[in-house]
This record gives sequence, C-alpha cells and structure tokens, in this order.
Amino acid sequence: MSGGPGDGNRSGAGGTHGAGRGRTGAAGDPDVVVVGAGLVGPVAALYLARRGERVLLLDKRADPRGRPGAGGRSLTVMLSARGWRVLDELGLGDTVRSFAVPLHGRCAHLRDGTSHTTPYSRDGRPIWSVERERLHRLLLDAAEAAPGVAVRFRRRVRSVDLDEPALLVEEETGPRKVVCRHVLGCDGAHSVARAALVARGARQRVRPLRLAYQEIALDGGWLDRRTMHYWPTGDALFGAFPVPSGRFSGCLFQRLDGPAPSYAAVDAGRDPLELFTADFPEPAAAIADLGAQLAAAPRATVPLVRCDRWVWRDTFALLGDACHAMAPFMGHGMNCAFEDARTLASCLDAEGGWGPALAAYEERRRADADAISELSYRHYDTMTRPPREGADEAAALLRERLVGLFPDRFVPLYERCAFSEEGYASVRQADRHFNDLVEALLRRYGAGLATVSDSRLRAYTPPARPAFPVEGYGCF
Repeated sequence: MSGGPGDGNRSGAGGTHGAGRGRTGAAGDPDVVVVGAGLVGPVAALYLARRGERVLLLDKRADPRGRPGAGGRSLTVMLSARGWRVLDELGLGDTVRSFAVPLHGRCAHLRDGTSHTTPYSRDGRPIWSVERERLHRLLLDAAEAAPGVAVRFRRRVRSVDLDEPALLVEEETGPRKVVCRHVLGCDGAHSVARAALVARGARQRVRPLRLAYQEIALDGGWLDRRTMHYWPTGDALFGAFPVPSGRFSGCLFQRLDGPAPSYAAVDAGRDPLELFTADFPEPAAAIADLGAQLAAAPRATVPLVRCDRWVWRDTFALLGDACHAMAPFMGHGMNCAFEDARTLASCLDAEGGWGPALAAYEERRRADADAISELSYRHYDTMTRPPREGADEAAALLRERLVGLFPDRFVPLYERCAFSEEGYASVRQADRHFNDLVEALLRRYGAGLATVSDSRLRAYTPPARPAFPVEGYGCF
C-alpha cells in the first residue's frame, strides 16, 4: 500500500548488517518487521497497526492472491472460540462467518458399516471449517489496507541481527538491509528468524511427525455436512471436511515408514489405490478419480517444533509455528497462533515498553503452547482408533457418565479447548485430574462402577476437592 513504511536502506554487495545505528531508526524505516505473511503474520501486523506502529510484512513467496492453490497448504482450517475472538477484535469476524461452515461433531465411519458421532459440545455449539486460501486472502487484504502497514512479497530474509535490530533481505534486485526497532518471526516451522535466536543460545527441537498426508477432494453427497467425517483404522486415517462449494476436502494420513499402509510401501511398489480401497472402501467407492488424485497429490510432512526461548530483550519475538509447530489433529495450530498475536498486543498495551511486554508474552504463552502441542499429538490416537477401541471401555464409559452427571464440574477436554479461552495448560491439568479420578474410582470399586445407577455413582464420586483419598470414600 502507499504511505507504508519503507523497505530500509540498500546494503552493499556483501549485504552485511551494519553496526552502531541508533535504535530510533530513520524516518523511512519501519518500527516493526514481521517475517512471514502466512496466517499469523498479517494478524500480528493488524494488531500492531492498531497501536500506531509502522509495520513491514515480508514473505519469501509470491503473492498468493488470485492464484488458486498457490498457498500449497491444507484446504481447510478449523476456527474455534480463540480464533473468533481475534477475528472479531480485528473487525473481520462477520466476513469470515459468511463463508465458514459450522461443524457440530465428528462422525467415525467404522469398518462394520456403522457410524458413531461425537458432538463437539454438549449444548450444540459448533466449531467452524474455513477454506484456508480464502481466509488467507482476507487477512492479507486487511493488512495491506491498514494504515502504516506495507506488505512485500518475494522478499527472502537471509539473516536477522537481534541487537541492532536489522534484517538482510534478498530481493530480485539483490540484497537489502532493513533496519527497524523490533522483529517478529512468524515464518513457520522452518523459521529463519528462529535461527537467529538459536545462534544466541536458544535450544530448539525440530522433528518430523512420522506421518505424511495428501489432500483428496471428494463430492461427499452422501455425507452429513454438519459434521467432520473420518474413517479410523488404527494404522491410517482419512478425514473429510465440508467446504462452501458443497464438496468435501479430504486428507489421507499414513505412516512414512513401516509396513503397509504406509508411504514406504507405496514407494516400494504397492498400489496406492489398492491400499486406500482396502482401508477406506466407503470413500474409495465414491471418488471417481481417486487413483489420479493419489498419484498427483503431493505428500506433505508435519514438522513439530519446540524452542526454549521465544524472545530477545526488547527487539525480537517468535509467534505461531515458528516457536510451537504442532500436530494438526486438535485443529488448534492456527487458533493458538492467533492467540499468540492477541496476547502480544495485550502485553504491549499493559506493560511499560517492549522489553517487559515481550517477557510477559513469553511467560504467558509458552506453557500453554507446550500443553496444546502435547494434546494435539495425543489426539491422533483418538482419531485413528474407533471410539473406545484400544482404551479401557469401563474408563471411557465412566468418563461419559461423570460428564453427564456433573456437567459443571467435568467438561470434556475437546470442549474446554474449543469453546473457552481457558489456558491450554490449565485445560491439560484439569484433564489429568479427571483421568486420575477415573482411575482411582475404578481401582477402588472395579469396572462395575461404570454401570451402576446414577444415584449410586453420585454417592461414590468424591467432592470436587476431597479432604481424603478416593480409596477411602464410600463402598461398592
């Protein structure tokens, strides 16, 4: 947009960062450079623009708008309460609602031909499926229209100087040094911005989930559009989400290694269509061009990222996948990243300067990011296995009954994550306490406790904060 911050100063051919520049910057320099214009980068830029900051938003890729499929990412993303809070604060919520699809639960299609639907909430509240490309275009348009924000594509950040701070940016015409006051790294799991922090002693762990996925489109005319559908086998997973066009966006997850079904088996010569049909006969019979899609659809891996430091003094912070890329199975990666941006903005408003604000941001977010990352990884086991299969059936039934009998005390894990803004770490802790209670009750009274009358189960369940151990409470 016109009137935004400049791209900084031209460097020499060597493109090295200069030293000794004042932190106030020149008139044409941006206040903040946001590295990465995926989903969280524009959100961070919008929050900063509301504070009057001059923001330069950079991305190494070409502008994806107007080129369907240019993003190369999952066709759908899930929006829950945390994401809606951010979009509403930025004035974009109503626009997104116009093309979001409500989902009231997930439907497991079992091998015996039966199905089992699990509601996302006990009171019928939905989560929302949104086409990623459409949401991305909206966020980019909003950022570009915001006063003081400049969006630049085909700008590859080569390095970040955390102290000056400044960035070495590769453009089509050569290297450019961009000087600013603060840098936000929103450049994903393979973050160049994070590398600058690692060079200063931060410890990172980047590893691939031993799974890969392919996106498969299907008509899905026989499927209920009010739910997400999945076909669990224990070894592989196929899921399908409705999109506004009336079709469904499907995703096949398989192991990278090991025996069939796996991508290693396909690479060794097994027919991918044969493997898919054996595991997922129902959708296989309904997708006319399945063989062609399996042959053409690229495989994508899922990187997992942990970093023990997110900020540097008052100059630098990481957000989103750059500091906590997670497995996609809870549908919270984007929601968590949006919450990062909102929390950072809140800390900037509350604290006396960027240094205290960045420290407060990291303190508030790291434990929550660790928690939802763990929960997301764990949820894959839930999604790949039919309901209650592979778990203690008495424990599963007892959990369901306790949730029904004590709705204010016991809230299902997914519901707490999706329909509240409670910290993920608090949600995980509450879930651990719930599981501990269930185990203690079964240990004391046996599996028969899961099928006793409501009144007896109420009597055997200790108060919310028992002053004595479960083992000594009541009798069966």
